[in-house]
Amino acid sequence: MNAPVGGWTSFSETFVTPLIRRWKIVLFLGVALMVVGVLLLLNIVNAAFTLALLVSVALVLEGLDELAQAERHEIHWPSYVLGAIWISTGVVAAAWPGVTLWALAAVAGIGFIVGGVAQIVFAGRYRRLLPGWALWLVAGTMSVVVGIACLVWPGVTILVLGILLGLRIVMRGAVTTKFALGLRHMQQMTSPRLPT
Repeated sequence: MNAPVGGWTSFSETFVTPLIRRWKIVLFLGVALMVVGVLLLLNIVNAAFTLALLVSVALVLEGLDELAQAERHEIHWPSYVLGAIWISTGVVAAAWPGVTLWALAAVAGIGFIVGGVAQIVFAGRYRRLLPGWALWLVAGTMSVVVGIACLVWPGVTILVLGILLGLRIVMRGAVTTKFALGLRHMQQMTSPRLPT
C-alpha cells in the first residue's frame, strides 16, 4: 500500500483509483447537474412541459453520473442498475411530457429514496476515510427526504415539486463536483504512477 495522499487512504486506492482518470467526466456531470438544478429552480412557475423536460434531463444526467462513478463501490452492479433506472425514467419523462404528476412523483420518489439510502450508507461506511463525507451524508439525507415528500404528497403542486427536485439536483451536482475535484487532486498527487 502506498502512503495516504491528501487524506485519502486505502479507500482511494481501492475504490477511487479507477475514477482518477475520469475526473473530468465526473466534474462535467457535477456541473451539468448543478446547472440543470438551477434552471429547474428558475423555471418552476412555467408549464408542466418545462418541468417534465428539465426533470428528464436531470434524471438522465444523474443516471450517467451513477454509471460513471460505479467503480467507487465494492459491488458495482447496484450503481449500474440505479443508473439505468435514472436514465430510463428520464427518457420516459421526456417522451411522455403529459405524464401525470402523481406518476412522476412516485417514480422520482422511489428513485430518490433508493439513491439516498445508498449515499448515506456510502458516507457512513467511509466517513473516516473519505474527505467531504458529510456532504455525501447531507446529499443522501436530502434525497431520502425529497423522495418521501414525493410519495407522501403525490398531488403536490408543480411549484413545490420543482423546488424539491431542483434543490436535490443542485446538491447532487455540488457533491459530484467536489468529488471530481478530489479526484483531480489525487491525479496531480499521483501523476507519476497514473498515465493520463
